[in-house]
Amino acid sequence: MPKDLRGFLAEYERANPKEFCRIKKEVDPKYEVAAILTKLEETRKLPILFYEKVKGSDLPVVTNLYSTKKKIASSLGIDPQKFRDKYLEAVENQIPPEIVSDGPVMEETIGEHDVDLKTLPMMTYHEGDAAPYITAGMVLAEDPETGKYNASFNRLMYKSRNRAGIFMTVGKHLHEIYSRMEERGKPLPISVSLGNHPAWALGALYIGAYGDSELGIIGGLLGGPAEVLRGNLTGTLFPAAAEIVLEGVVEPHLREEEGPFCEFSGYATGKGLRPVVTVKSMHLRKKAIYQDICGGQHREHLVMATIPMEANLYKSVKGAVPTLIDVHVPAPFSLIISIKKRFQGQAQSAMIAALSAEMYLKQVIVVDEDIDITNLQEVIWAVATRVQADRDILIIPGVRGSSLDPSSGAEGVMTKMGIDATAKPFLSSFPKRNKVPKEVMEGLKLEAYVNLDKL
Repeated sequence: MPKDLRGFLAEYERANPKEFCRIKKEVDPKYEVAAILTKLEETRKLPILFYEKVKGSDLPVVTNLYSTKKKIASSLGIDPQKFRDKYLEAVENQIPPEIVSDGPVMEETIGEHDVDLKTLPMMTYHEGDAAPYITAGMVLAEDPETGKYNASFNRLMYKSRNRAGIFMTVGKHLHEIYSRMEERGKPLPISVSLGNHPAWALGALYIGAYGDSELGIIGGLLGGPAEVLRGNLTGTLFPAAAEIVLEGVVEPHLREEEGPFCEFSGYATGKGLRPVVTVKSMHLRKKAIYQDICGGQHREHLVMATIPMEANLYKSVKGAVPTLIDVHVPAPFSLIISIKKRFQGQAQSAMIAALSAEMYLKQVIVVDEDIDITNLQEVIWAVATRVQADRDILIIPGVRGSSLDPSSGAEGVMTKMGIDATAKPFLSSFPKRNKVPKEVMEGLKLEAYVNLDKL
């Protein structure tokens, strides 16, 4: 199994040539790349896109890497249906990283006085975006109190040659690490790596407890230690086989305007005063590949986040409700849960467990095991026929959520909601669903009655 991005790309292109599209014509990073992806999604085509020529940069760009579970699963050599088991196994059986002395990403280094972010093919996706952005950068930062490293995705807005605004969700782990350094009056050293094996993305999107090791989870997914290098800045660590790495510091007590930026919610988040990264050096592989994740409500942005999110939420809810059947994230800030209800209050227990496990969740719907939670028509039908608002809706005001939700208050404070759409008191005593006998459905051949070609 390849353990770097270019190895995975080569293998996937060989095995799935119709799902890998090389674009030789020069493209403009301002709007055009996003337009190509948008038109492909409209036709329900989701190939990996490899742009060989991008205006203003010498680097090729790969995007849409995480647009289907099949692509991500192939990087781990597993069946897409086994994702949850594989992910939870990696969480339970973590493999610590291995610090190595050298790696491909060190083939070229550009120092502080020569580094220029404009050499990277940063993208502007939508009319609401304030500037070009780096979206696929995985940030690694060390907690000054524990020495543990946190991995996360954080958007970076271009400001000048070696400066970028960084968005950190208040309450998330990177923001806490930055706050601890800021209290000491010290800058936070970070690395931003671009172009990693997909296992790195799955690990960085882990939503467990503060201090849990994303690097250990990445090792569990890879089946061996993730190889990392110590950077030139004290405290920085980064993947040895990344395509590109930025080393820099997040300055303390400095805020500048960042945003707006069109996010996965489908809206442009408003501009705000946010921290600033000063880039001290850039490391690159020879013929480096720049990885991009198209901003906004595109498949890649949504699929890549839901895999670890659903796995972690399944684990959390299962601990509270042992008769959990499944969980499904159908849209931003939303979760549907199916349970086999044995006693009253289990639906509420599932809601509370889910909302406690993931800060970004805003609404949770709980249904019985007879509902297909991937079929929104069935879910809405359950809400319509099994819910009484005064009895079955749980409202929790004034709690932290995501500031990327355009309906939220200051810094993401919001009201959260749970809907108990299970049958009352139990499914077994509720009116039976309409159903044609199974033996009739299975025995009937429609073409014997209807000429389907004429319909």
